[in-house]
Amino acid sequence: MTSKRPIMPILLSIVLALGLWGYVSMTSLTTVYVTYPLVVDLPEERSLEIEPPNSISVKLRTSGWQLLYLQYFSSGKECRIDLAKTNISSDGIVELTKTELLQGINPTVSLEKVVEVLPESITLKTGMLFRQTLPVRSRVSISPGKGYMLVGKLHIEPDSIVVRGNGSIIPTLRSWATQKISFGDLTGPFSFTVPLQDTLQNLVTSAIKEVTISGDIQQITEVTFSDIPINIVGGPEQSDHSIEPNRISAIVRGGVKRIASLSADEIKAIVYYPQLVQDSTGFVTPTFVVPAGITVLGTNPTLLKHRLIIYPNR
Repeated sequence: MTSKRPIMPILLSIVLALGLWGYVSMTSLTTVYVTYPLVVDLPEERSLEIEPPNSISVKLRTSGWQLLYLQYFSSGKECRIDLAKTNISSDGIVELTKTELLQGINPTVSLEKVVEVLPESITLKTGMLFRQTLPVRSRVSISPGKGYMLVGKLHIEPDSIVVRGNGSIIPTLRSWATQKISFGDLTGPFSFTVPLQDTLQNLVTSAIKEVTISGDIQQITEVTFSDIPINIVGGPEQSDHSIEPNRISAIVRGGVKRIASLSADEIKAIVYYPQLVQDSTGFVTPTFVVPAGITVLGTNPTLLKHRLIIYPNR
């Protein structure tokens, strides 16, 4: 009869072996590249003329524990250079040496652990600072839930920002966009804080880093408005042109709260006089002017009869 060997001592041995292997691995010296985002702080009234590298890579030889901390647990990992503390030549050139780059690393690392820095030096060109006010352009996608709609326009607060930076770039900018973010299945009023884009962070900067995007979403409803007068626009007061009927019904769609407060006076049905002059069919289609968030779905009648009045004595 074969005796069963106890499993707990085997499992314990495996755990101890793995623990010993992990301890030896994490305490042994290891070489690896660590990437640090490069951030340049500029003196007052100075800007960068050429975009610097986005980051530097530092080859470190240290313990596994230290590398684990640097790679995954250290907050604010960066290489920050304050140009106010460096020598800027008369032509605006700054030469950053390997030592200056290493001094800007956060969290700091011991120099004896550094094997290599890429790049070993960086040349920056600075110039005079320019400022300009730009409108904020939303890249936010809003998707109402089924049976709901966005009423009116999105509101951006603030709707413009002051940017500072490179004199050759600033004049070419027409707006400053938010980051591209989507919000879906919304069924009521909303307000979201959205970061601004940072694609030119070392060449163009702004004190404002985020904006508030808000709007109103309401349940969709439809209603019919009757006896809307037809107005002829752009012609003489006494016209030879006649349209029938002179009143029309319109089916409109909008948010339930907006529709509840909508009056027939806010819906304008217009026929432009040049339409009548150019018409050869005897029928014209009116144009509707309605408040934001309101859509005309259909009319009764669809077309208006148009005729030219002939006066025999003329």
